[in-house]
Amino acid sequence: MFNLPNSKEKLSFARDRLTESFFWTVGCTFHPHFGYCRIISTKLNVLITVLDDIYDVYGTIDELELFTDVVERWDINSMDGLPNYMKICFLALHNSVNEMAFDILKEQEFHIIRYF
Repeated sequence: MFNLPNSKEKLSFARDRLTESFFWTVGCTFHPHFGYCRIISTKLNVLITVLDDIYDVYGTIDELELFTDVVERWDINSMDGLPNYMKICFLALHNSVNEMAFDILKEQEFHIIRYF
């Protein structure tokens, strides 16, 4: 999943739905010029699946409250109290959103990070 080393071992509880997410995305955006959209949509679908598994299956209520607070703050420095698996997930989410915002700013000169 993404470019995270050992993420499958660290997030072994999460469903591995990369291929399914890609095929779902291809079904929605099949035109060749939507390649970037398919990449981003697939990444987001995988992240949503992992987040769903954290909230529904693996995380304790105390961990989930901390995780929600860190996501709402959107501050990397506030994630010190999180368990390692949540740090991995938050960094993947943070990096993916910032990567999308950077690409859109670079290509279309529009700053979208505040809308995310």
